[in-house]
Amino acid sequence: MNTEPPTGDDLQRMLVSMKQTVLDRAEERHPEPRRHRSRIVIATVALLALGTAGGAVALAVVPQVQQAAPAPSPTAEPSVPASTPASAPVVDTPAPKPSASSAAAPSRYPDDCRALYSDADRQRFFGATPLAQTPAHPDGTTVPAPASTTYSGGTWTAATWLACDWAQPRTDVGSVHVTIGSASATALAEREDGLRAAGADCAPGDGGTVCRLPDAADPDFVGAETSWWDSDGRWITIDQVNFPTSGLLPATIAGLSSDRVGPGSWVVSGAGVGPITIGSSYQDVVDEVEPVLPQTNGACPNPNVGFFDSGDLHVIVVQAGGKVVGVDASGLTTAAGMGRGNSIDQLRAAYPDLTRTPGYGDDSSPAFAYWSVRDGDRSVTFEMDEGGELVTGVWVGDDPRPPYEYCG
Repeated sequence: MNTEPPTGDDLQRMLVSMKQTVLDRAEERHPEPRRHRSRIVIATVALLALGTAGGAVALAVVPQVQQAAPAPSPTAEPSVPASTPASAPVVDTPAPKPSASSAAAPSRYPDDCRALYSDADRQRFFGATPLAQTPAHPDGTTVPAPASTTYSGGTWTAATWLACDWAQPRTDVGSVHVTIGSASATALAEREDGLRAAGADCAPGDGGTVCRLPDAADPDFVGAETSWWDSDGRWITIDQVNFPTSGLLPATIAGLSSDRVGPGSWVVSGAGVGPITIGSSYQDVVDEVEPVLPQTNGACPNPNVGFFDSGDLHVIVVQAGGKVVGVDASGLTTAAGMGRGNSIDQLRAAYPDLTRTPGYGDDSSPAFAYWSVRDGDRSVTFEMDEGGELVTGVWVGDDPRPPYEYCG
């Protein structure tokens, strides 16, 4: 009796017969196949066709499929020769590689411009310069869709996570604009080409690529644009005009990966300000707020008022009988993005039902006027400057008017 393994045409006929047997048995056992059944059969046939020596290759190219229920144990089949002759070649299909044009999507990204920096760095970089954040209240998880964005080298396509503007109101002199986001490797490479063409100096640095483009168009302005990105597709752009800093880029890069918690994403509403809710225990508020917004009562003799400050963010909490009865916030906004620095026209556009709230003086004068909008059971009141044109703070409390004095 011939005990040698089949070769050539005999091997091909045996494999065809085995394949048909497997298909017939699968059809008999399961007359109504499920959607994943074809992949299991193909994987079985592939292993039979390749033989023992080629099994490792087959396992490498067959995707692992998660089953809804365990598959039945296959019937034992005759062993296949340890070697495969030239008449049955094996084609090794390489596993697909991730596209270089796809940026790594983060599980979470910063949603608070203040939380990008430590308290010391924020004070050193920006001092009391007002901050405007766009979007005002991102959730930090839903990555925005890429969109066309202009820059000094042209136009590129990228997702913008957060834009932070530190600038004095009523002036275009002295500002710093920090933008962070994500983009594909292809888009970043094209942007580097555009920056170089515009005269930027690009080189490896700070764990990625850094491009610096000085702005010498106007002798009255001292400005620069600094761009950075890494292999994960994260990017930062810093535009500065008459606003010198030292170490701002490394601090911003560090902030991208930090778990620092900041109050910049707190929202002013009829319920209160962020975690500071009207009617809650004042001591509970102090315990929760102080770690991220230090209390700075100073020489204020009023025990019913708590001052909490950090950089350009100021919150005053008023209590009565141990319960919070009102909160005054400067540097935070409502869900509509209205807060310090917004104009009366912007308030009216955001809130068509905005009404004038009687104050403590001449209500015929726009100076230091109060404008309110209902939000739930309370009013949110915007406090205006001496010209009645710009918002200086936002108040919410049981009384629609903020106190005339807090420490007097």
